[in-house]
Amino acid sequence: MHLQPIDNTEIEPFTSAMDAPRITFLPEAQETFDDVWGSEPGSPTTNFAQDAPTGTHPGDIPRLQAEHTNAGYREGISAAKAHSIQAGFDEGFSLGAEVGSVAGQIVGLLEGIAAALDGGSSQDDEVLSKEARKTLEDAKAQLKIDSIFGSAYWNTDGTWKFDVGEERAGDEILFADVARAHPLIQKWQKVADAELERWGIVLNAIGDAREHERQPSPERAPSSAVPQTKKPLDW
Repeated sequence: MHLQPIDNTEIEPFTSAMDAPRITFLPEAQETFDDVWGSEPGSPTTNFAQDAPTGTHPGDIPRLQAEHTNAGYREGISAAKAHSIQAGFDEGFSLGAEVGSVAGQIVGLLEGIAAALDGGSSQDDEVLSKEARKTLEDAKAQLKIDSIFGSAYWNTDGTWKFDVGEERAGDEILFADVARAHPLIQKWQKVADAELERWGIVLNAIGDAREHERQPSPERAPSSAVPQTKKPLDW
């Protein structure tokens, strides 16, 4: 560098040998206080600072991922429920109603026989009444809901564990077939059939007559009133 001496001096111009100013550039990954505490290579903080997008805090990324994952999981469950619950309910309700109906018919039949045998005057009638009552109580205990729909006979998905029988050619297994194949239903159906045969009860004789076999009631005389004709309107 060439320096000019101050005026009124006898010093001749000279060249200075001063070095140019030194500028030190810090690496991008080096932080402000690295010279105090130091920074290890591959620091997690340094990596997040380089990889995170502008304006997004690195701590928000795992939280947002968890929120989106949970929201998608709940939405998937809701969609699956709406699609399958109604169909499962319809099938389970129909099958359960059929099983309960058959069990109720058996209990009702035994209850009717027990009621008919009550009030006998002889000792034999009293013995028969007690036997019928005992049979009825046993049937009610074994054909209650907790028994016929227990885990011993049904899987958690609503399918049955007992053997229903082979399908006939071209026929499907109906709910009535499943109900009558239930072990408890089969057991007490045999008891009910034995009571029917014992007392000579014919179930087919109970019921309404067919429509073409209905006869008018003799107590009700046919009406003799002549229907009146409407008079024409006078305008």
